[in-house]
Parts: sequence; C-alpha cells; structure tokens
Amino acid sequence: MLRVGIVGTAFGESRMGMVGEGGRAKLVAIAGRNEEKTKALAARFGCDPVIGYEALVARDDVDVVGVYTSTDLHAGIAIAAARAGKHVIVTKPTTVAVAEGEAMLAAARAAGVRLVVEFNTRYEPASYRIYRAIAEGRLGSLIQGDYKNMCLRGQAYYDEGNRWRALPEKGGGCLQNQGTHAIARLVWCRGPVEGLVATAGTFTPDPPAEDAASALVRFRNGSIATLSVTTTFPSGLAAGRYGGGGTLKRAQVHGSEGSAIVEGNAVVGWVVPEGEPKVAVPETPPATVFEDLALALADPSRPEHTLVADEHALETVYVAAALRRSAATGRYVAIDELKG
Repeated sequence: MLRVGIVGTAFGESRMGMVGEGGRAKLVAIAGRNEEKTKALAARFGCDPVIGYEALVARDDVDVVGVYTSTDLHAGIAIAAARAGKHVIVTKPTTVAVAEGEAMLAAARAAGVRLVVEFNTRYEPASYRIYRAIAEGRLGSLIQGDYKNMCLRGQAYYDEGNRWRALPEKGGGCLQNQGTHAIARLVWCRGPVEGLVATAGTFTPDPPAEDAASALVRFRNGSIATLSVTTTFPSGLAAGRYGGGGTLKRAQVHGSEGSAIVEGNAVVGWVVPEGEPKVAVPETPPATVFEDLALALADPSRPEHTLVADEHALETVYVAAALRRSAATGRYVAIDELKG
C-alpha cells in the first residue's frame, strides 16, 4: 500500500478523495498553511493534519508526496521531498522554468525516487482510446494532428489568491497553465517534439502573461501538428469552478491508415481499422496517477503508457519554454536548445 501525503489544501482538496481509488494507495497526511482549514480537511478525509510541507516530507509514514500548490512552489517542495527519500507527484505543469525542472529531476535521480507529473487526461476513457489506437499501430504512420485547449476566464480568475495565474514567472499564462494539457497530449500521442514556431499575445486588460497562443509543431518522427490555447474563448459550455464557460478540449490525429477525434470526454470521430495490434496495450488505464505510480513501483518492468515520470516529466516544460521563446523571437526553436 502506497502511503501518500498531499501538500496544498486548495486544488489539493480535489485529489484527497482520489488517492484511495483502485485500492493501492492511502492518504495518511495533508499539509497546509492555514491550520483551521488543514485540520478540517484532515478530519473529513480521515488523515493527519500537518502545518507546513517541511513537517510532511520528514514523516516516516509517507512514501509519496503529492504537490498541489501554485506552480512557482513546485520545485522547492519536490526537491525537499526527493532529498527526504520520497517519490514525488506534482500537478501540472511540472514547474515554471527549465532549470528548476532539471534540478527536480537531478534531486529525484540522486535519491533513487520517481518524479511524476499528473496529467488527468491520460486516465479518461476517450483520450486513452485514441492513445491506445496510436500505440497499437492502428493509425499507421502519423501524419498530422490538431490540439486545442480553449476557455474563457474573467478578471476575478487572475486576481484570485496571489495572482499567480496572471504572472508568467509564477506559472501563469495560457501556455503553461491551460496549454500544458494540450502539450501533454501532443507528446503522449506523437512522441518527442523536435521543434516549433509559435505566436502569442495578451488580449484582455490585465494579465501580463499571454492569454492566446498558436503554434506549428514538428516531431522527431517527422509528423506535424497545430496547437491552439486561449483563455479568451466563449465556449458555450457550462461554467465550471472558474466561471466564463467550460473548456473546449479537442484532439484530432490522423495517420496513413486511420484517424480519430476526441472532444472533451467523448470520441466524436473514429476511422480506425480493426485487426491484430502491432503492440499489446492494456484495454483500460489505471484509475488515477496514484494507482499508476503504485503499479509502476510494484513492477518496474511494467510498460508505462500513462505515467509521466522522470525525464518525461520535463517534456512539457521544454515545449512550453520553446513556445514562449519562439513567440518572443519570431523564429523556429528546437527543443535541444532548451536542454541543460
């Protein structure tokens, strides 16, 4: 049984009830800065309250530290947890800057622990169905794709808390905060990115970070894709926690043998030949990232179709950095420019 401690009582609350799904992990403690809220959540979820992440990473009964804070805090907490011998799961995006991400990975490797970033889309049936078709070789050689993450966010969204969502240095902006979902889909379905060209802008009154961006991406396998992300799009979908209408998430991909389209949690296009797969892929994904990590630790030889771990946890960091560099300079940026 994997023993989990979660840092962060805002977004982290959404993950506290998920830890036990699948029966392979257990929530033992949560850490927050507000003592009253932390104790209330601990009582609700049947675990120990801890004030401050330092006390949580020092506990002997914690195997995994889940970091669910604003992005600018990820690196410090993750490095401290790794140095304490804990596996680390961070919410997306992994971190703000490339150097921070590489320091997180170096700390995890030095301690012999896993660094994982959670992308919940990988555990959704529709998205996994398309990934599985690609991984099994049913679409043939990949040719082209189109990936979107589009929503509408009002000023209150950017002003909430310490305004981190408005500040690029804290992980704000549509490329790192919202676009990371679409970026993660790119590399999941198509493999490593070779390079890209992008453009971005800020179209609403206040947030200093970009709120709309588009890119053309080339992959190491030779295929190409377009990427569109924004927080200025009136989707017409029902408003969620942040108001302004829900998020339109769309992924379209085709290869030499077939094509597939997913919108939200539904497959809306499916021209995929049947037959024996070239590669065997499980029919269903794990329930959560916690179960996924537990399975990986129990069987290191198990193929990791959905777990975004170790060097793969930095792929979206490199791509997001390349997108911003390209948008700022107007030139094609190769991913290898960002490494090291």
